[in-house]
Amino acid sequence: MKYKTLILDFDGTIADTKESIIQTMTFVADSLNIKDIDEALIESLIGLPLKTTFEKAFDLDETMIQKATLMYRKHYDEIAIDTISLFDNVKDTLICFHHKGIHLTVASSKGKKALIKILQKQNIYEIFSFVGGEEDTVNKKPSPDIVNYIMTTYNYHPNECLVIGDTIFDIEMGQRAHVDTCGVTYGNNTRGMLEKLNPNYIIDDFKNLMKIVMV
Repeated sequence: MKYKTLILDFDGTIADTKESIIQTMTFVADSLNIKDIDEALIESLIGLPLKTTFEKAFDLDETMIQKATLMYRKHYDEIAIDTISLFDNVKDTLICFHHKGIHLTVASSKGKKALIKILQKQNIYEIFSFVGGEEDTVNKKPSPDIVNYIMTTYNYHPNECLVIGDTIFDIEMGQRAHVDTCGVTYGNNTRGMLEKLNPNYIIDDFKNLMKIVMV
């Protein structure tokens, strides 16, 4: 077995959350009377912390970011979370890895409360040894801090870990932690965007991880 620990991004890798994120950002913009939002820009920022997204997409100051964040999380947890589904083959593949004794972890910029709620709703929360959200580290993606935190806390060796994500932020995060990386093409970044960072692997279907991990 080549890798003993998988460090997985969430949005765009495990679950299809694009519509839920755009819907909630639109709700916040309408509530704050922000006009002409750029959905393409919001989509390009998926995977980064909310603070960064609000700064770049809405050009908000610190006070308004705090207000927007509270509004976003309330709406997301109560309404948008119900629009989320796992990508094809994710659940069965993760359960297979779990049964093989592979450590499964999440390294996400999403709030921890929402992460846990979604994973519980999809009946896979219990198979993860660690679920990391934006609250777990000061420095966010593409900082390697969350990956380093996972490896240090659970005594995982970098050579035995694989970071999996759909964006360049995930790949850079893994590379900066000196861990092998795998990009997925079905999420929020294209194959071309991922290839520019030269990840160790790129897959078009989550089940193809079996060929990489189970060597």
